[in-house]
Amino acid sequence: MRTRLALVTTLLTATLGVIVLVATGCSGDSQKAAPTGGTGAIAGAAPATGAASPAGNQGTVDSAVASRTTSFRAPGGGAGTIDVGFVGLKVDGRLATLTVVWTPRYASPPQNKEISVFDMFAAHSPAMTLVDSVNLKRYFVVQDSHNLELGANGPRTKTVNNTPVSASYTFAAPPVDVRTVDVYADDRLLFDDAPVGR
Repeated sequence: MRTRLALVTTLLTATLGVIVLVATGCSGDSQKAAPTGGTGAIAGAAPATGAASPAGNQGTVDSAVASRTTSFRAPGGGAGTIDVGFVGLKVDGRLATLTVVWTPRYASPPQNKEISVFDMFAAHSPAMTLVDSVNLKRYFVVQDSHNLELGANGPRTKTVNNTPVSASYTFAAPPVDVRTVDVYADDRLLFDDAPVGR
């Protein structure tokens, strides 16, 4: 009888020990700090429902990504305005890429017709330039070996009324001491003191 009682006591003690260890391990995990990375999400976990799309999503253009916007009367006597959003100017090596968002806002848009950047500028593609007021230089869009500009094609960059479309243009990178530039479309100043990201 004593042997059986000792065996039961030993089993109960061992079981209680395991329960205490498991409980201690679980409560210790809950005290650990969330992994650093800004989201507090566990690596490999599925994103929560309703989470924002990744920034690289190519499906739609979100005009909210523009840090600054300006607008001007539609050239060619059209009734309406053109909105332009400055998304960024990012240096990568010896080149700098300017990204803007064009949005036509016509009072009487053509029915069921796409509107190109070419159309927004009264049948010509705007000459995008950067002006460096530190070194008194104007930067033009870089051309490839076939003399084609490394920038958005005006006639092919299309949208519909009140819908933004993104466009990028590549320039020679300004020197390191240049922190801001002015952005022009033809002779129209779009953004002054636009930051140069490095």
